[in-house]
Amino acid sequence: MTPETDKNIDWKLGIALVLIVLAIVSVVYYATHREITDPQVLITKTIGASEDITAYRFALSTNLSVPAEAVEMMSGEGSVDYTNKKLSTTMTMMNRSFEMIVINDTAYARESNGSWRTQEFDEQTLWKGYDQLEQQRALLQNATNVTMQKEDNGWILTVIPDQEEVIEQMQRTGLELTGEEELKDFTIVYWIEKGSYYITKIENTIEVTMNIQGLVTPIELNNSVTIYDYNKELEIEAPV
Repeated sequence: MTPETDKNIDWKLGIALVLIVLAIVSVVYYATHREITDPQVLITKTIGASEDITAYRFALSTNLSVPAEAVEMMSGEGSVDYTNKKLSTTMTMMNRSFEMIVINDTAYARESNGSWRTQEFDEQTLWKGYDQLEQQRALLQNATNVTMQKEDNGWILTVIPDQEEVIEQMQRTGLELTGEEELKDFTIVYWIEKGSYYITKIENTIEVTMNIQGLVTPIELNNSVTIYDYNKELEIEAPV
């Protein structure tokens, strides 16, 4: 084999390697940037993205509506720091405030700007109750009745979860079913950011009929959560 033949082989080999690399890059790019049309694929990506989050902030409000009247049951805000195992939240419920700070395994709580006290909590119950993303992962993992809508900056995902998850959500907001009520509807709507697949907003609506003083009364519970400042450094310190 002549030196000239060797050069031809090297040249052909180089072209082949370049074509292989371009093919691999194209496949990877297509797999990560292709248009999502299946809601279950979007759910899988959203859950996967949430598992890599280190911290976030949230703000929420819950409104209760009955015929001719609407009442704000609860509003609040909070921060969750997974890396340092810290959590803080401030809630206002019917003109009473409640604050909680969790540092590792120690929880501090106070009501209406009173004195801080160390509180004993079951760790799993505590984080499940206040960690907004943990709650949504449980709902999304079991979601079967799902629709989605594409927007310029992401997607709107609408989920109708099963009844057991509905009851748990209602209990967290302080509205517990006793057996005399009829659950009419429960819908959760997620706003999911393009690129990151982070949940930026959650709205859920619960419709139930209750027997109030002998009258069948329709009640609507609307809950809204905004999630922001993903993966930013948080300052959560134990109270003095």
